[in-house]
Amino acid sequence: MTTDETIRVRKTLKLRADPENPLPVTKGEGFKDTINELIELAGKAPFHHESPEKQRSETLKGSEPWRFHALDGKGCRTLLNKLIDEKPVKSSDGIKEMLAASDTLILGTWIPEKSRKKGRKYHPNVKNMEHIAATGAAIQNLLLAATACDINAYWSSGGCLRKPKLLKYLGIPKHEILLGAIFIFPNEYPESVQTKIGKNVTNRGGLGDYMDWVEPE
Repeated sequence: MTTDETIRVRKTLKLRADPENPLPVTKGEGFKDTINELIELAGKAPFHHESPEKQRSETLKGSEPWRFHALDGKGCRTLLNKLIDEKPVKSSDGIKEMLAASDTLILGTWIPEKSRKKGRKYHPNVKNMEHIAATGAAIQNLLLAATACDINAYWSSGGCLRKPKLLKYLGIPKHEILLGAIFIFPNEYPESVQTKIGKNVTNRGGLGDYMDWVEPE
């Protein structure tokens, strides 16, 4: 598949299964190698500013402004059970249903410059804006790489997964900010699974609706 073809065929397809009757986990340990490859390609995205060194962890100490935290199918079901049994946070955004259907969940976060103001996670300056843009580019790389491998990937804003309690439970540093929860869904699933395409798939305009040539005088 060419780059042009990959971009054009990429689509959003969300799967939702019954949290009380989740899909069986069919992906073995070998699928982690595939996920590693997708995230490695995600990491080829451009970034302008390095992540603040003092905000890096001892294990994830890369200069990139993004971080990726992955859960395999078993981890998705464990997280699902926690949301059902312990109810650490309110979940009414379909996250449980997606966890019940997913093969993998990848949490893409970005590392902000430390804010000088107490109680504020980050300051809306140009450097942080570029960290967000770079992380978004990395996530798009991941989605395109998945499409090229015929893997169904959905970019969610994260819903309840953004809550500090859940991030702490997953061992994600509290200063990291979730930009995208990427659900990896199976291509084959029973009819009982609910499917939904991206809500803006029919709202895209033509080139002239979002682009023009600027002619300075």
